[in-house]
Amino acid sequence: MLRISDVIELAMVSRKTIYNAINSGRLKYQLVNVDNRQVRMFLEEDVFEAFPKTSRSTTQEQEMQALREEVASLKFALAELQKAVNAMDPEGQFEMTSVNEPAKKPGR
Repeated sequence: MLRISDVIELAMVSRKTIYNAINSGRLKYQLVNVDNRQVRMFLEEDVFEAFPKTSRSTTQEQEMQALREEVASLKFALAELQKAVNAMDPEGQFEMTSVNEPAKKPGR
């Protein structure tokens, strides 16, 4: 179940648009008690039915783009870390390894 803020992100529409869809009956919801208050909760299927032009492929494309950017950022950070390690001991050759394997220095 999704909260209104989740619906805004998923459907890529404004809060006002969501309330208009609720008031017109286009977007179905369920009232759920949360911390002694009633909160509107939505099913993902109902959101896609109410806002059909917001396709899942658009959401998936955005997610893929965000993941690509994160991978690029992590690759850059790894390269910078490797440079920093090499700058600390330019004669030694260090290799970035996993946490389970200790870093090895050749020849020592």
